[in-house]
This record gives sequence, C-alpha cells and structure tokens, in this order.
Amino acid sequence: MDAGEGQRLLAGRYALGERLGRGGMGTVWQARDELLDREVAVKELTVSHLPEEELEILQSRMKREARAAARIKHPGVITIHDVLEQDGRPWIVMELIDGRSLADVISQDGTLTPREAAEVGAQVLAALHRGHQLGVLHRDVKPANVLLEHGTGRVVLLDFGIATFEGSTELTRPGDLVGSPDYLAPERAQGERPGPASDLWGLGATLYAAVEGESPFRRSSPITTLAAVVGDPLPEPRRAGALGPVLAALMAKDPADRPGADQALRMLAEVTAGHTLEIKAAPAPRPQVEPTQSVPVVDRSEPAEPAVAPEPPTERLTRRRVWPRVLVAGLATAVLAGAATYAVTTVTKGGAAAQEQQQSPVPTTSESSAAAPKGYRWMDDPAGFRFLLPTEGGTWARSVENNQIYYSPDRPESRQRYLQFAVAVGQPMEPIAHFREMEASVRSGSKDYRQISLTKVDVNGAEGAVWEFTYTKDGNRRHVKDVEFRDAKGTSYTLLVAAPDNDKDWVAGQRILTTVLNEFVPTR
Repeated sequence: MDAGEGQRLLAGRYALGERLGRGGMGTVWQARDELLDREVAVKELTVSHLPEEELEILQSRMKREARAAARIKHPGVITIHDVLEQDGRPWIVMELIDGRSLADVISQDGTLTPREAAEVGAQVLAALHRGHQLGVLHRDVKPANVLLEHGTGRVVLLDFGIATFEGSTELTRPGDLVGSPDYLAPERAQGERPGPASDLWGLGATLYAAVEGESPFRRSSPITTLAAVVGDPLPEPRRAGALGPVLAALMAKDPADRPGADQALRMLAEVTAGHTLEIKAAPAPRPQVEPTQSVPVVDRSEPAEPAVAPEPPTERLTRRRVWPRVLVAGLATAVLAGAATYAVTTVTKGGAAAQEQQQSPVPTTSESSAAAPKGYRWMDDPAGFRFLLPTEGGTWARSVENNQIYYSPDRPESRQRYLQFAVAVGQPMEPIAHFREMEASVRSGSKDYRQISLTKVDVNGAEGAVWEFTYTKDGNRRHVKDVEFRDAKGTSYTLLVAAPDNDKDWVAGQRILTTVLNEFVPTR
C-alpha cells in the first residue's frame, strides 16, 4: 500500500523513508509512525534466495531479536515498538536513534581513548547484565552492534538476532556456529555452552578494538581466527593504558577466570576516573560470580541500571549480597535542611515506629573471606549490614543524626561527601511513590532543586526506584543519588550518596555508590 509517491506504508501506519543501513540479514529504514506522529526505525528481512529451511530460521531469528530486546527494559537496549508481518516476512519497528556504530566511529574517526572506551564499556556492560538477569545472552557483542547516540553520551546495544533466553529453542542446526569469529569466546569456539562470561569476552574484544583499532585475534580466515581465539595469547595492547588490565581480565581464556559484571564495572569505573589498575592478566580460579549490576554508572532516562540488585545467590563463605532483607538506604530528605527526614525505623502493624537509639554503636572491620578491592575495606555496621567502606579521600567516620546513619570523610558540621543508610520494615508505599512524596518536600525546601532522574526500576523481581538530583546549600552546588527497594514482605532499603556537583567529586561518588551497592550484605 502506498503512502505517497515513492513511499510504502506498512500496517497502515509506518511510512518508509530513506534506507539507514543494510546488514547480513536485514535492511533498516527510517520511517514515520503516522498514527503516533513520531520517527521510528524499521528493520526488514531482505534475504530471499536461501533454501526454505534456512529462510525459516532467519525469520524466526529476527522475531527472536524483537522478543529478546523487548524483554530487556533498559536504556542501553534499543526499544522495540512493534513487530508485524507483511509481504510474507517479518518487520521490526523500533526506536530511531541518531548515532553511529562503534565500528563506524573507529573506521571514520580513529580509536577511542582508554577513558572513552571505559565509559562505552560500562554502559554496554550494564545492558548485558540486565539481559543476563532476565536469562538473555546476547552472543554477538562487537563494535558493529554498539551504537553511540549523537550529543547524549548514550550507548545502545543492538542486534539480539542470535540471542538466547530461558525457555527458547535453539535456532541453529547441528554443527552451526553463530556469531562473529573475531569476537567469539574460546568456550563457544570449542562448542561449549555459553554463559554470561561469554558475553563479557565479546565486550573485552570490543573494547580492545575500540582502543587498538582492530580485534585482537583477527586472522586471514574464520578457521585461523577461531584457532587464534582458542590458542593464542592476547596480543599486548599498545594504546590501552589503564584499560589494559581490564581487557586481559575480560578476555581470560577460562570463563571462570573472568570477572563478574559487578567487578568488571568497578574496574571500568576506575579507568573512567583516571586511576591505574593493578590486576593480574590470569587471576587465580575462584567461584563463578553471576553478574550483579543492573544500574549503570552512567545514568540514562531509565536506570535499571549501572547499579543494582543481583540474583539472590546461594549461601557462600563470602556472604556476597544475599538480598532477602536489607538493601541500604539513602534518604534524600535528611540531606536538605527543612525537608522531611527518613529514619531507620521498624513500622508496626498499627503504624507506630520504633526508632534506633541516638547513641552511635561502634562499627567493626569485617573479616570477610572476600578480599576488599583497592581503596575499600569491609565494614560491619551495628545496624545489621556489611559493606565496603572507602579508605581514600580521608578517614570515613560513622555518625548517627536524627536516626540516619552517615559515613563521611568530612567533619559533620561541613559534611559534603557522604554515604547514608536506612532500613524500614513494613513500608506501605512503593519506592517510586515514596520518592515522589519526598521530592515534593525537597523541591519546596531547597534552593535551586533540579531533578536529573526519578525512575521506577526492577531489582531482581523487587520493586525499586532511583532518584538523582542537584541543589544548592550554603552557596555550594550538591549532587545526590538515592536508591530504594522494597521486598515482598514490605521491607524497604535505601542508599544515598552525596558529593559536590563537579566532575571529579561526582565521578568518585558514583563509583563509591556502585561498589557499596554491589557488595552490600545483610547480617540480620
């Protein structure tokens, strides 16, 4: 059906415009959704010369791409609007993003700096982890599938055409090996079952190409490339700088030697912050850690992010973030003078609250069997949780004020950098509703308040919210990020980080938030 001269109209509403690109199995068009009056991208399956069996596989694979991407609600994954069939083949209608692939950026503009590559890697990692939490493996992470949006800094993971997810059937025939050989993990090249660590290998190879200009194991043919992936050592990068140890860790030959998503995110954050990492290229074997990062370091419009909740792990000696009861808490209203304050409380069935005593018990250094990363030490707080306390930037001391637990390297009367924790049992409000109520009070009681984001997120099946904002106090601009979650029993947990609103202090604050949140362990 025509929408006008030279235009096609799909499903009576999508008017196709110019062609944006063409890949191995499809063509992407710019289109206009006439019903909702918005620009979209439409992907068309454009192969027709194959045998019927292979064509059916490709059609099913394209539909799977849409289902896999739609399953992952995350700013780092492209939004799927619609899937339809016309002219006997599937079409995917998706978000239109103004940008270029990382592959195009490398070929047209040259390589990225280590810090730029780390920033891209952190966002891709956050998207991958969110997929892993939902049982989705991408299986084809490479520069051509990483899109950099113009003017926003947003990074989007594309092409879930060969992704697998729980409950789905395999869309390959015996002996088929899907994916790009240059970016295929060794275990996949050897026919072993892939896992989240296989996607992290692809991320490592992608970041290697970003700083070095080419993938590390590309050879003259697919066979020799796969042989190099399996048997050759990682070529020493020349331009990776502080990113080099991260690349070595992500591309360890044994998937058990690769870091989990939480550790990898910390490593990338260190590079972004300009720190030098001291990491062995081949770390000693350790128990496989499932990724635990769902809130990215770089926040976008929907942080489901660089930064929160893992799958509840089974009991381990290290007691890594078992999430039944406590997630720490930051209470933004207590930050602002005149605003309503949150307390560490237990809410009874009748609504009464028993507040924690004002005296400040002494926290103790934890003897956790998991080594603390550089710049942190384990701390057991008497309120009933263990976390990684920063050791840099001064001595981080504990204090309790108005039933709020603070850790800060600053004096209480001039506190600007701090962590704040709270737990509330029997919280009747959803976290997003709680934050909205808080925001109304903060907005009216603070100077120059500006919301950066206030978003509902899912944390391992539990409802949660992330609230980020800036305001002015005592003539200084402050930056705050607050995360709250509520479990099935109604217990809510919050963590807040606050810092001066400048690049150096806020990058450090975000890095601390990510580390503390990922390693938090309830002890009651």
